Amino acid sequence: MRAVEGGREMSTQRKLLLSFLVLGFLLALTLEHLLERLGASVGVLGFLGRPFLGIEGWSYATLLGYGLAVAAGLFCWRDARVREPANEVVEELGRVTWPTMEETRAATGAVIIASLVCAVILGLFDYGWGLITHSVYGSP
Repeated sequence: MRAVEGGREMSTQRKLLLSFLVLGFLLALTLEHLLERLGASVGVLGFLGRPFLGIEGWSYATLLGYGLAVAAGLFCWRDARVREPANEVVEELGRVTWPTMEETRAATGAVIIASLVCAVILGLFDYGWGLITHSVYGSP
């Protein structure tokens, strides 16, 4: 299934930009929380947890985290060493033939059954090994 926007397929550049935006947002949230924890644990950086200009929900850590994430996103978008391989990955993923829901269900069922069979076999080996070691070493 291809990404379709407004009846037409989404371009590679648009997919790449969207993925950079999502990753940037996740990086911003992560940096915000890390900086707040750092500010709480290091006395000199305590200002990071204070509200930014009295705005509720915005701290200096929020501002710094989002600022660093935007800077990282712009760097990645403008640097050809990052953008070109990422662009190739997006193009290659567009060529992938993804399994249908029925194929996915069948493969999932096979994995669950194989895992259960392996668990039973390992459980039997463990039980047998326990009997052997108990007979050799005796009861504690």
